[in-house]
Amino acid sequence: MASPQEQEIYQAIKQAIMEQKMRPNMQLVEEGLAESFGVSRTPVRNVVRRLAAEKLVTIIPYKGAFVSCPTIHEARQVFEMRRVIEVAVVRKVCTHLTDEQYQLLARLIQEEHQAQHGGRIFEAIRITGDFHLQLAEASGNSYYHRYLEELVSLSYVIIALYGEQKTKCCDDHQLILNAIRQGNVDIAERLMIEHLDEIEQALHFEEQYERPLSLTDIFANRRSRVGSGSHS
Repeated sequence: MASPQEQEIYQAIKQAIMEQKMRPNMQLVEEGLAESFGVSRTPVRNVVRRLAAEKLVTIIPYKGAFVSCPTIHEARQVFEMRRVIEVAVVRKVCTHLTDEQYQLLARLIQEEHQAQHGGRIFEAIRITGDFHLQLAEASGNSYYHRYLEELVSLSYVIIALYGEQKTKCCDDHQLILNAIRQGNVDIAERLMIEHLDEIEQALHFEEQYERPLSLTDIFANRRSRVGSGSHS
């Protein structure tokens, strides 16, 4: 279980990646991050390992940790695998969605719409991922959820790298949930495929990056809030 301090650092770095402040291939220097957050390198190291497990960060032996940079081929593979898993998920959820699970998914959709209308891009993207993961959890198959969690994390990086950072109101999730609630497997599967296809087709596969900000710039004002001021 991550400490509150580590959770705060994790959320800050993840948000910076999704908001394109930390660009693909940018190195996560433990000493620099520890200085930025005003903590020792131990919690930073733990966070970097967690991000690496989620594929948001790539650790290269003898070189360090870097923000992941999925190639166009890898990005397409991610969405290909998501279609395989998520079609299986909705097929299974259609047969045994409980009222409690339905209410939870409906609340996520409402929160997603509120974030979209409020222009809170990071929050809207995160809730979108939570909706897909909650569907996987509702399937009752822990492997669906485990592998989809990694794919969704990679999708965050892919969208940050190849997508447009703007809010877009989307009714896809509500339509998918309605079809599942009605037990209409064919419609639910079709809607999920169309939804994932639309996300992939909206990506701009042009690898053009701007010069990234420094770690100090990205995490300005975080030190006093997160850290204790100790370093190793």
